[in-house]
Amino acid sequence: MSIRPIALLMVLALVVAACGGGAADNPTAPEATTTTAPEATTTEAPTEATTSDAFQLSYTLEAGATFEYEVGIDQQIEMSATGDASAMGDEEIPENASINLVGTTIFTHSVAEGPDPDTYEITIKGDFTDLRITGTIDGEPIDQTELPDFAELEAIDVTIVVDEQGNVIPDDDMFGDALGSDLGGFGDLGAPGMDPGRFVGPPFADRPVTIGDIWSETIETPMFMGGEPIVTQIDNEVTATETIDGYEVLVIETTSTTSMIEFDLAEFLVGFFQAFIPGNATDEEKAEIDAIAEELRFLFVIDETVSNMTTWFDAEVGYARQAEFSMSTNIVMDINMPDDETGEMVTFGMEMSIAQDVSYRLIGAPDA
Repeated sequence: MSIRPIALLMVLALVVAACGGGAADNPTAPEATTTTAPEATTTEAPTEATTSDAFQLSYTLEAGATFEYEVGIDQQIEMSATGDASAMGDEEIPENASINLVGTTIFTHSVAEGPDPDTYEITIKGDFTDLRITGTIDGEPIDQTELPDFAELEAIDVTIVVDEQGNVIPDDDMFGDALGSDLGGFGDLGAPGMDPGRFVGPPFADRPVTIGDIWSETIETPMFMGGEPIVTQIDNEVTATETIDGYEVLVIETTSTTSMIEFDLAEFLVGFFQAFIPGNATDEEKAEIDAIAEELRFLFVIDETVSNMTTWFDAEVGYARQAEFSMSTNIVMDINMPDDETGEMVTFGMEMSIAQDVSYRLIGAPDA
């Protein structure tokens, strides 16, 4: 019986969907929404902005406009694995790895009309083909030409829809667009904060704000197969005004916290394979499925994730001139699955910590 490749593809697809509520990486990134509309509550600061110093913040992104951001990334990956990596299919996974990826590139943000009034469709493209890679894999220095799949940063080609307040509007293809359509790679786990191709800037309050104002939002994303929802708390504050390259901007600090994500897909996978048992299956074949059900384990845990973002927003022109974003998270996998060849159960465990800093600097805009 051969179930491993099908199970792996199915599980990775579900991981992407389950992690769609991970707004900790960026409250306006595609990960912050889900195809099932989340419940959101907004808490506004008690401060009442006066007309003399208040700003009604919104994004001004005309159709046909193109923005260019210089994007810098510094990502540190620490990984350890135990057991038989064949449980992950064809993926080659080392026992230990410590990898640092550093690079700078240009991302283009092309604006078109959105599907609804006061919305924009934004296509974001870029890649990190010239990353500087250092570190070790199983104690050996990394070969710059042989970076393992789990550490690769794929090219960004994302299309998202946002409204004037910077809220990302969900659609049916959001998970595939935002996290990559190739679900066969270990790097496509969809942990919060891993995609640098995001809308630059926080979501805004629907009221005027001034220096010191805080607005917050809580998003509850339903968890696949029930269970506790994924809760994301987003807090924004206008902290100051500064001058960047001769432009006066507002400094906005954003902190996002996404609750721990934990699920074991073993029960779902057993049901999935039981559905394909032919009606004339022998008692021996049925017993084999029952034995697998007893031992099958496919557990994923993503720790509570906290991210911080600073945005330098030009309220006069209606877009961000600069942003800095940092986050870290920890992922644990615990897998027990039958081997393709022998049918014997193989166990695999992995723990990965990821820390990432991303910077965005506007270098090209319609009014520049």
